[in-house]
Amino acid sequence: MTSAESCSTPKGEARRQRLLAAAREVFLDKGYAGASVNDIVARAGGSLSTLYKLFGNKEGLFTAAMEAQASSVWSRLGQAGERPPQEVLEELARDLIDLALPNANIRLIRGIAAEAERAPELGALFLDHGPDRTRSELAEYLRDQHARGKLVVKDPRTSAGLFTGMVLGEWMLDSLVGRAPSLTLEARDHRARYATELFLAGHAPA
Repeated sequence: MTSAESCSTPKGEARRQRLLAAAREVFLDKGYAGASVNDIVARAGGSLSTLYKLFGNKEGLFTAAMEAQASSVWSRLGQAGERPPQEVLEELARDLIDLALPNANIRLIRGIAAEAERAPELGALFLDHGPDRTRSELAEYLRDQHARGKLVVKDPRTSAGLFTGMVLGEWMLDSLVGRAPSLTLEARDHRARYATELFLAGHAPA
């Protein structure tokens, strides 16, 4: 039975979502290295054979769990339509902060960074299916806004990296070494708005 066939019914999709939810919890609680597929199945219910049929292995499950968690960020860009870039990018900035900076996520990233020294493929996996995918989706959005004449974006990929860097910036670095910012809603919203305004000022049509 293929993964697609396993999810072709409501019951199959519900089983898949339970495993993804349990995987996110276990990866956040124990880190990638400390998490086991047995832990995940114990929390979700079901069987190891189902997990392997749906995701292949622990790496496949980790990839799917990351993508499921970040999908709201990517879908926001895909559903932007004719909305003003100020609204879209400010909402994206808030999503990035909410996604990247909670303590549990910072612990997971620390663990991945430490593990990547021994297993560089894990670091590549995290980057490919997390930050790199986010920047690629944002670059595509910026490319589209340039084509529509709403923004002037000469290098969409670099601009996407600059935007995410402005939003997360020193908050991410401080968090990774144990000095987490005070992430109140007011502080988050102010940073999202200010970073967006600065970014758009540098990409405004003449």
